[in-house]
Amino acid sequence: MERLILECLFLIINLFLTIFYVRLFKNVVNLRRKFKIPLGYDKNIDLQRAIRAHSNFIEYVPFSLILSMFLYFHNYLIFCCLSSFFLLLGRTLHHRGISNSKEIETKYLFRMRGMKFTMWSYYVNIIGITIYIIQTFYFFIKNY
Repeated sequence: MERLILECLFLIINLFLTIFYVRLFKNVVNLRRKFKIPLGYDKNIDLQRAIRAHSNFIEYVPFSLILSMFLYFHNYLIFCCLSSFFLLLGRTLHHRGISNSKEIETKYLFRMRGMKFTMWSYYVNIIGITIYIIQTFYFFIKNY
């Protein structure tokens, strides 16, 4: 029963990450159409922030998802769910911070917390993969 819950949770979180990516993409496209800027950002701060939010998402999410999928296929569901949750929370907070043109008033609080949660996602993946490697070596040594 726990396995089913964790698998569903993992898939739902990944679905939300995909929807969030599409939202970021559409935000950039809409701003490009609104300001009629086909390439670059032409010194438009809102468009520049939207592009960076989208780019930052693309820079951090794929590698973390690959690591989470490795854990998922090796039945370390608690690690992949926790990692994906931290990733979703981190990217959401980071987007909220970087999209706010007056973020200096909040002292970059949302961006910093977003990056912390994103890094925690990587740490959870690293811990899960380390446990997998240790367990693999243990069973290899024990059986040979």
